Amino acid sequence: EEEAPAHVPVQAPMSAYTRAVHHDKVLAFSHALRYDEFVRRSPRYARLLRTRYDETRLGPAVQLAAVAFPETLNILALISEEDPDTLAVLPIVARLADAGPRLQLRILCDEDDLSPLATLAPDLDLATLFDEWDLPQFLCFDEDWYQQAQWGPRPGSAEVHVEKWLGAHPEYEALAEDDTPEGRDRYVELVEKLIAEMRVWYNSGLAASCLDEWLDLLRAWQADESPAGEGSE
Repeated sequence: EEEAPAHVPVQAPMSAYTRAVHHDKVLAFSHALRYDEFVRRSPRYARLLRTRYDETRLGPAVQLAAVAFPETLNILALISEEDPDTLAVLPIVARLADAGPRLQLRILCDEDDLSPLATLAPDLDLATLFDEWDLPQFLCFDEDWYQQAQWGPRPGSAEVHVEKWLGAHPEYEALAEDDTPEGRDRYVELVEKLIAEMRVWYNSGLAASCLDEWLDLLRAWQADESPAGEGSE
């Protein structure tokens, strides 16, 4: 007697509404910038962004985790374009995303049209967002566009370096709000100094710390835990 075929559960088809929402989120994500597009539109720091990307080295564990990651991971980076933290960590995350066939990175600048963010994360209050978050922030969505993780603005081990630098330059944060020509010139000078020092910090170990936190995030995601690195808010 012929054996009855084993029962195979059939996934319920998406409703028309669910398909429409999914389509809107795919479009919103695709409207944000790829890393190479962001670099091309940032002539002031394009060379630095390319160099920082090339300087990033993925250790074997990180590379394997990215290559073998079994699920879709859509990463939306919300950044401030000329912010030192953005210039430090964005190339690292871009390098990681490029190593994983199922990882995708898109970039949205805080001065751009934020409607893609409103579509992808409708529960966020865009009116107060930038008062509550330090940028950059990386929002991680699964293949169904549910946000599963958030990381930023920097690895936890970077905090001591940043606090020490700010303590040595107490005028930095006040100058960010100074609209006088002298204040702006001094602020730009300090920003360039911080960018240069951050490059040294990250090349001296913070890049590895950053990637370790992302490795923890990838592993926790796969373990069906709540993925959150030390730098996450």
